[in-house]
Amino acid sequence: MFAVYHVKSGKAMKKKSGDFFAALKSMILPESNDQRATTGPVTNNYILKELLDCFDNSCKRESVGKSLLFNMHYLVILHPEVYEERLPSLPIIVKEALKAFYNKLKTYKRNYDELSPVSFHWQFRFAPGTDFNQEKITVEDVRVIGMLTGLKPMGNSGSERHNTAKVTMKSKATNVFDKMDINLDVLRHLHFAENGTFTVKFNPELNVTNVAVTNNATQRTVRNDNGLARIEYYTADTSKDAVYIMKDTEIVIARKEPENLGYSNYLLIESGFVSNPHARIRWNEAQQSFQIASFSNNETRVNETVIAKSEAGSPRWFDLRDKSQVLLNGMVTLTFKQL
Repeated sequence: MFAVYHVKSGKAMKKKSGDFFAALKSMILPESNDQRATTGPVTNNYILKELLDCFDNSCKRESVGKSLLFNMHYLVILHPEVYEERLPSLPIIVKEALKAFYNKLKTYKRNYDELSPVSFHWQFRFAPGTDFNQEKITVEDVRVIGMLTGLKPMGNSGSERHNTAKVTMKSKATNVFDKMDINLDVLRHLHFAENGTFTVKFNPELNVTNVAVTNNATQRTVRNDNGLARIEYYTADTSKDAVYIMKDTEIVIARKEPENLGYSNYLLIESGFVSNPHARIRWNEAQQSFQIASFSNNETRVNETVIAKSEAGSPRWFDLRDKSQVLLNGMVTLTFKQL
């Protein structure tokens, strides 16, 4: 499910659907409380404000009963000139956004029995663009698209249903949220580069103190064109085998679930014997070696040695040598081969 939020710089009209006189009044006597009373280039604070407004709206729109739900994935489309200008500031914008999100959650949770995060991570993806959904994006515009979970793969099925999504969009014409179908093809022309993509683990304590927000480009290196490692795996409960090429310096091994489909560095295994998440494998540049950490209550074994469970926030790393065999819960066998 998507929630798409957009505000054009300048003074916004507020209008209830079908309320012609309210709309007419706001056109003649526009509201004066908009933080961008004059048009001009997009600033860091303006991008931050739009992210916070999108998040705030999702808390009110997505929460149900006594469960507080909220968007955890955001696409931010900026004019190419603005994107290049703001690129060095994006990690700081993301960190400040998370601080604001957590402060909001601390306030909102007083009225709910529990927080209901739909993902293990926050994700922010920034991209340059001059148009979106048949609307032009100028140097004065910010388009923020909020999602509960990440983007699902597009075009894998011939069904049109998989290429559209029901979204909530704030149009330029009315500045009012309306439900509509969005064809996901409108995102195909946008380049979400790694230096504008950020993934941060969700902290249930609602705190981002001492969390370094870095873009995904600093976390990825490929030693050769074929990738870092080849992982062959076999699931005994389904009698299926497959191959995964590790191209990221760190990957997550997890059960195949909808909330995990948007990540490129997830090895997803369709088996009830795999935890979510189960383990992580990383390339340690300093030690020039691969390492593995396990987060599952079920057994993780490497070459007959049981790997102790650790918490996702503080993994305990163990050496993973070339041609090692990893056994997950006694049912899924992985053969690890360096490339």
